Amino acid sequence: MAVSPAAGANHRVLIVEDDHTIAGNLFSFLEVRGFLPDVAYTGHAALARLKEQRFDALILDIGLPGMDGNAVLHALRNERRVDVPVLILTARDSLEDKLAGFSHGADDYLTKPFALLEVEARLLALIQRAKGSTVDSVRVFGPVQYDTRSRAVSVNGTPVHLTRKAGLIMEALMRDPGRVVAREELESMLWGNEPPSSDALRSQVHLLRRALADAGFDGIETMHGTGWRLTLGGASA
Repeated sequence: MAVSPAAGANHRVLIVEDDHTIAGNLFSFLEVRGFLPDVAYTGHAALARLKEQRFDALILDIGLPGMDGNAVLHALRNERRVDVPVLILTARDSLEDKLAGFSHGADDYLTKPFALLEVEARLLALIQRAKGSTVDSVRVFGPVQYDTRSRAVSVNGTPVHLTRKAGLIMEALMRDPGRVVAREELESMLWGNEPPSSDALRSQVHLLRRALADAGFDGIETMHGTGWRLTLGGASA
């Protein structure tokens, strides 16, 4: 069933795309569908626009000139603490590229070529989800609470103070508790395209595990050769 032309409901969407033809097609389509689109052709222009205006969602290409999409995501999530929903729209379709996008803070990932109606459907889902998440930003896993807005962590109400990198690992683990977060995903999130030493990630996980254990939670499980996950059934060294 086709989506109503009024489905956009005046939602403001920033299109970050250096291909003028693709950007123009997205702009025209979303405008007809009831959105209020805007366009930035570079990552730096996108950050400037986001500083000036509030948007309900962001369509982001990865292969941007000067500052790529992952760098834009990193600046939004880790420096400015902006939680605008982000749909990556890119020709990069490898698993590594997708993991990198999600680890930098993307909410959804769609590869080119794409159907305009699918872009619309994904945008509406992201915007609706974001509206729902504003009611309660706290994620709970057993005795652990994680606030997605402030990134505050507590165990049974006791605040847990974490280093920046340990906090990012905690965020990845709490995004979907019980899911195994791969070593490669965490390394990409923490160090980008600069591979760390072989023990660097293990050291950061150790710091996180020790901080949580001091507060009474010992539930980071090592999945040997794969990654880590949260569990309520004990932890593995």
